[in-house]
Amino acid sequence: MKKKRLLIYGMGTIAEIAGYYFQTDSRYEIAAFVDQAKVVEKSSKFMGKPLISLEVAMEQYGPSDVEFFVAIGYQKTNSVRQKRYQQIKEYGYNCANYISSRAIVFSDKIGENCLILENNVLQPFTEIGHNVTMWSGNHLGHHSVVEDNVFISSHVVISGRCTIRKNSFIGVNSCLHDGVDVGEKSVIGAGSVVSKSCEKRSVFMSPKSKLRIIDKDII
Repeated sequence: MKKKRLLIYGMGTIAEIAGYYFQTDSRYEIAAFVDQAKVVEKSSKFMGKPLISLEVAMEQYGPSDVEFFVAIGYQKTNSVRQKRYQQIKEYGYNCANYISSRAIVFSDKIGENCLILENNVLQPFTEIGHNVTMWSGNHLGHHSVVEDNVFISSHVVISGRCTIRKNSFIGVNSCLHDGVDVGEKSVIGAGSVVSKSCEKRSVFMSPKSKLRIIDKDII
């Protein structure tokens, strides 16, 4: 089957990772990487593909020719990625999803411009908004909702009937109890346990790990 052509916006680590997954495990063929003109001036290639400005991309490829994927991280509670995604949509382009063939997905309610990597489990009756990143190995419990522009790091456990509001960030190895509602633009640090709902712009940090030297004969 002929692959669809794809433009990936970005040339950082997220773009490199997304490019690898799209190339090896998707129905898309990467036509080029796209970034701001001042960035493109310094290079003409990225991951062996052409690197072009957004202006050039729109001249060469119409909305019926390609789809976009905005590969940007969680800077400023995901607002940088959100702004670029909205810009691409305003220009009339559709945005692609990457959903790993090694993810277990029991939901058909997934938006666009989502990056869902291997070993994620999306249980029945879950919902994912637009422009969501789910790194490797997360559990999204039944009836839970992840709204737009959220970034979920690796090995996060989100229990049943939780809601993650827009533009939030959830760090590695965090755990959310059943029914927790995380307010918009909240930041949950690595290893945090969230047992109660919280207002927007809430910040959770797990206790700092302490270094302790143990006699080598004990271990």
